[in-house]
Amino acid sequence: MSGLEEISEDERVRIASDFINAAPPGEFKEVVNDVRVLLANDKLLTRASSVFYDYATEQFTTVKVDGDDTLITKEGSLDGSKRFYDPKNNKSFTYNYLKNEATDVEEEERDAGAEKWREAIQTALKSYLDEFFPAHVTAVYGKVEDDQVTITVCIEDHKYNPNNFWNGKWKSKWEIKFPTAGGFAKVEGTMSAQVHYYEDGNVQLLSNKKVEESVQISSPSEGANNVVEFIKKSETDYQLAINENYTSMSNTTFKALRRNLPITQTLIDWHKLHGFQVGKDIMNKS
Repeated sequence: MSGLEEISEDERVRIASDFINAAPPGEFKEVVNDVRVLLANDKLLTRASSVFYDYATEQFTTVKVDGDDTLITKEGSLDGSKRFYDPKNNKSFTYNYLKNEATDVEEEERDAGAEKWREAIQTALKSYLDEFFPAHVTAVYGKVEDDQVTITVCIEDHKYNPNNFWNGKWKSKWEIKFPTAGGFAKVEGTMSAQVHYYEDGNVQLLSNKKVEESVQISSPSEGANNVVEFIKKSETDYQLAINENYTSMSNTTFKALRRNLPITQTLIDWHKLHGFQVGKDIMNKS
């Protein structure tokens, strides 16, 4: 009996779910197909598919709705499963995780109490994102509960290059909460960069950072500009810090992993060494 057959079905589903949840950006379908081969049981794969929702919403998966891109997020989920909301175009849709398709598109009603704030932030974000994230997809959600406005901004940009064995994704989430009368807003943000390089190896980078700040919200336009300014500064500082960190690692950490010179403290001329070996072989044959 093989080791796989000795594992219970529940454990096999758990392992398969972990594999799917750990899929690098842009490689969801490939991982699901590989897991299907490993399980060799579509009923177990169906059970493991319960993690599709968590994976897609955590990754801010992009999907086209009537020709326009939007994001799959927990904030946009209408049923905790397959029905989602596109706040930019005010439409709901059913999402197919394996086909990455939106169907059954319908018009939805906006939360009128939050709309002026939501629209102001969405508009203020555009110039910043167009400049620094040319392929970005953004979803800005708004709601009012107990005289408190909550605006949630989800930003995603990615570049997938499987022909050269690498994929990468940037995403950030910003939650802005303030009284309906305005005043000061608490802004909390989480930024994340994930890269997978897999040519002759398997290397992943996953970096996260959380920030928070209090910004003034006296009017929709002023509040939106203040929020976007904080987002821009936070994301710029974070990306510069990542660059500085890897420059430092290249000059220190990576060099410490090996000797700069062999124990003789002289460089080896590999071409000359190869020539010596060929000459030695010829002399031995003669």
